[in-house]
Amino acid sequence: MSSSGVVSKKLKFKGDKTKKKKRSHNHSGGGGDAEDELAALAAADPRGWVFPEHPMEINGPAFILLPSEPLTCLAWDSTRQRVYAAPVDIPQTPEGMNELSESEILQTIEPSDINHVWVISRLSGSEDVISLRTSTGTFLTATPSGTLTATTPSRGPLEAFIPQPFTSTSKIEPSSSSSAGFPEWSLQTQHNSKYLSASLPTGLSVGGSKLKAELRIDVDTPGSHEKIRIKCQREFVYKAKLQLEQSKEGSTSVSKKRFLDGGPNEGSMEDELKRNRESQTWGGGRTIVSEKDRRDLKKARKEGKLGEAMLDRRAALKSDRYAK
Repeated sequence: MSSSGVVSKKLKFKGDKTKKKKRSHNHSGGGGDAEDELAALAAADPRGWVFPEHPMEINGPAFILLPSEPLTCLAWDSTRQRVYAAPVDIPQTPEGMNELSESEILQTIEPSDINHVWVISRLSGSEDVISLRTSTGTFLTATPSGTLTATTPSRGPLEAFIPQPFTSTSKIEPSSSSSAGFPEWSLQTQHNSKYLSASLPTGLSVGGSKLKAELRIDVDTPGSHEKIRIKCQREFVYKAKLQLEQSKEGSTSVSKKRFLDGGPNEGSMEDELKRNRESQTWGGGRTIVSEKDRRDLKKARKEGKLGEAMLDRRAALKSDRYAK
């Protein structure tokens, strides 16, 4: 035996079949990176908060961060019936650790109040236009005078907004290098093409605390005060990414369609539990799941004999004389 050879220490028995390793082939054009990104999104917590990278990914519950110091977010005060800039709860640094950087703060912050969350929806036929609904069911409104309210129970032209990637015309305040990896947006009205602005106050109040940012929506060109960041729940961003991939490729797999329809992935434990609850429960809804015949069910599904296989499985699992 040559000294350069590597001896396998895995225990083998006579008659065992060798298993072939499955190799993943990444398609040309960066398709592997997109699949890895979708897989990472699907594996993570669906209720987590992420930064959407495409305008069509801005959907569902949203957390809108304003360009103010200290950091604030767009919020709705249902008691006083006003839209205002609410302070954001910064995560506390553990004792003995360095202070969080700006990028770490942006990555970890989440809404701490239900009034800080806006539910974003789109109308069919105008996918680029969005509406923002409060926790009380009213919609964000941009009045012709340039103020913001959220007392309208239905949406109309004044409740229509267009999120656009931020392109600043000002060269005075460049983006910080620590937060350069997070997408920036500007929110434009549809009826008069004005931009949402959070003007930074100057000076201190009588008590020594900083003044609150003033919200207006009457700016013609976006600048540093019109730069916002949006965090959406991971589940809605993932669904939007799948739909974008489907529109590019022209088709999608069965598992992706089932996820878009709200069902579990085909062949997973959740899929089998769902089918078992629908077709094979008895005696007060008892559910029995067997791992041995999952391969047979998969084969029967491909051959188009899933119903017959499920009946045979039911007969095998049942313990009473009426099973057959």
